Amino acid sequence: MFALIVAAMMMAAGGPESARSSFTSCLKGSVAKAADAKIEPAGFAAFARQSCASEVGAFRSWVIAYDMKAGWTRKKAEPDADAQVADYLDEATEQYKSQQPAAK
Repeated sequence: MFALIVAAMMMAAGGPESARSSFTSCLKGSVAKAADAKIEPAGFAAFARQSCASEVGAFRSWVIAYDMKAGWTRKKAEPDADAQVADYLDEATEQYKSQQPAAK
């Protein structure tokens, strides 16, 4: 929950949204690629993390830099960045699961 509040603050503050938009665009593309590759829903998060490795790194670095600029220590900013990455991956995983045909 805290990560979502920080994300909302970052959006309100503006700044280099390219890291966030690149990451979310990559995740959307991963949903389509995973469907084409017939990736099991349980393996989607790992697939997306690997497919979007550079975007994950850029977004994570951006969140850490933002938090540190706001006065956070790196020790506190890194887990926050990891939580935000995990939130985006969880959301994409749920989207991927919802697009899968129902089991018979």
